[in-house]
Amino acid sequence: MKRYLIPAFCLVSSFVMADSITLKSGEQLKGDVINDGPDGILIDYYVTPTIRDQRLVVRDDIAKISVIPPDDKAYGELGSLASPATLLDTSFHDSLIEKKIPDFLSCYPYSKHLSELRARLASLAAERSRIREGDRKVEGTWYTHAELEADPYQTTAMLQSASIKERALAGDPVAALQQYELLEKNFPGSRVFPDALDAAVDQIDRLKERLAKARADFDVMDKKRQAALALARADQAKELKDAIDREAATSKGAMLKAQADGTRFFPVFPGNKESFDALQALADTERQRLVTLQKTPMREGLKASAEASRLADAGSLKEAQDQLAAAQKLWPANHDVVVITSQLDQKNKAAALQKTTPSATSQSSK
Repeated sequence: MKRYLIPAFCLVSSFVMADSITLKSGEQLKGDVINDGPDGILIDYYVTPTIRDQRLVVRDDIAKISVIPPDDKAYGELGSLASPATLLDTSFHDSLIEKKIPDFLSCYPYSKHLSELRARLASLAAERSRIREGDRKVEGTWYTHAELEADPYQTTAMLQSASIKERALAGDPVAALQQYELLEKNFPGSRVFPDALDAAVDQIDRLKERLAKARADFDVMDKKRQAALALARADQAKELKDAIDREAATSKGAMLKAQADGTRFFPVFPGNKESFDALQALADTERQRLVTLQKTPMREGLKASAEASRLADAGSLKEAQDQLAAAQKLWPANHDVVVITSQLDQKNKAAALQKTTPSATSQSSK
């Protein structure tokens, strides 16, 4: 019985591609018909979602064949062509623009999807140009390079926070926590920090769940490994032990690399108990620290600083100063306090100067 890898993206052939064959017995074979001959229909079908096999089906046994045109199947294999809500780099665009869509256009020059794909290709190229010029999209909103440069502290923090969310959605708590650590280190007073802090606590919980599963799996695997070591010949036992040592060294290297990158979290290594213990201890202590940090009334401090800014713009400098003092007391790290303090100082100096400088009207009357 022949089993093999799934065929490449584009096959230049006259094979009939079918979605499924339903047999008179009720059995359904899903895959691709690769030959329709006198002896029957040869189908390359899915045994499991990842394994394919071939089977020759006698024509008399077939109740129905559902055929999908080759270009429709290839079009489906392109995946989603809609841009994600957050775009921090060109990785989404590059594969579509440089390979996937051009390959489709080359393989199926008469497809009904051509007009749509050409329009989408132009749209993707325009988006990629924006990103290369420094624009970014965060949760559906585009920010120009000029807008990002106008307030680099807050906007860079916003992009860092978006990166945390992306990695969390991808199911990678370690990467999300690494991004959080960089955010806390570089932008601890940013407006996005309270939300990022909440996300970090959630990702630590996700990591702890993963560690619990890995630890349970390790206990089973380690028993098998120890049994194999006991039964193996000396040379085989040495090879197995060397493999275990290499995994331990890789785990240690990842820990050191994470520290060198300015973070402490590192990937979960299923075969290394030492890495579980280190990550578990880190997750426990870090969660406790972050939960304590969550008790800081950061959002209240942000509201107070926003009100101080509004009052300052309205010319109510005394009231603005009072709100700013409240904001600083609520959340001392609030970066907006620093910015608004500087703005208020300038406004107060301008107001004082105006009081001490005789007006043009009073000078002319004298």
